[in-house]
Amino acid sequence: MELDQVFKNFQRQAHTDMKLNFKKFFADGSLGPKDAALVALGCAAITNCKPIKDFAVAELKKNDAKDEEISDALDIAAAMNVANCYYRFRHFVEKEAYFKPAGFRMSVLTRNQIGKQATELISLAVSVINGCESCVQGHEKSVLEHGGSEEQAHDTARLASTINGLAPVFRELEA
Repeated sequence: MELDQVFKNFQRQAHTDMKLNFKKFFADGSLGPKDAALVALGCAAITNCKPIKDFAVAELKKNDAKDEEISDALDIAAAMNVANCYYRFRHFVEKEAYFKPAGFRMSVLTRNQIGKQATELISLAVSVINGCESCVQGHEKSVLEHGGSEEQAHDTARLASTINGLAPVFRELEA
């Protein structure tokens, strides 16, 4: 699936800008092709953006990703969605009584086929979309600790933000 095909119904100037932003951070940024597709897949899954999700899966298959890696990216995004929601609650309430372990089982974050750096890139991206400040801070730090760069963390945040903005546009065009 070609990128232009994904955006074939984009006609307004704002749509063109979003398409160019996606291309810039997906294809021309500091993330490698596989990491960019894993991040895009996780973001598309939690924002319900089927065209980007389908595109990301096609790109992953082009880059020899195994079905398990694709499943792991989706599962990591889902797990982070849960964690972000809970940690935002703790942040908003700011009561000492809630500062204890969340108790969620999320083994996919430590046992998966994509590795720690890719896991942290997806986790950072989902946290950016969900606006969980403490999660963003923790996962940005972890990206750097696992061999990623500040540029990759920044491009991950920009790619996530772009997909978050694209999701309602695609839904509008599908309606």
